[in-house]
Amino acid sequence: MISASLSPNTEPDDVWLAIQTLFSPWKWQNGEALLRVRQWFGGEITLFSSGRVSLFAILKSFEIGTGDEVIIQAFTCVAVPNSVLWSGATPVYVDIDDTCNIDPQNVEKKITNKTKAIIIQHTFGIPADLVELAKIAKKHGLLIIEDFAHSLGLHISGDAAFFSFGRDKVISSVWGGGAVINSKYQMANDKL
Repeated sequence: MISASLSPNTEPDDVWLAIQTLFSPWKWQNGEALLRVRQWFGGEITLFSSGRVSLFAILKSFEIGTGDEVIIQAFTCVAVPNSVLWSGATPVYVDIDDTCNIDPQNVEKKITNKTKAIIIQHTFGIPADLVELAKIAKKHGLLIIEDFAHSLGLHISGDAAFFSFGRDKVISSVWGGGAVINSKYQMANDKL
């Protein structure tokens, strides 16, 4: 059974494993588990109180703010446009394709000289068309920020990514979020 927002999707064996792990810090502090987490997330992950705060931190790290535009898909959680607005930038909505992901053809039509980034959501765990979106981003010099709030098992292909660990997410810790910035952006990583 999958519950939504009432409590984490936690089974008794999950609780037992968590308790064992918490009381065995020598197994996870600076050990193999930490390396596996870094490999899985594609680098250092910085933890925040939520996915929306993680996205806000990424936007601020790349100095996206007043006067800038960020392309987002129209079918998304309110947390995404709110984070863009909190940064001072303007969210620009783009229609979705048949996979419920952002439509690359519509993205190209919405790009202006104020556009700084495209937030690519992998809706319902279905990968967005990153090949086509990466071509568009490269052509226009835009950042790709991936939204993994509802996706696991995909590799980070963009410049940055954020995760949500809310109680109705794939990885649930009741609340929390994380941000990863590609290591080639050292200055942005330092600000995160």
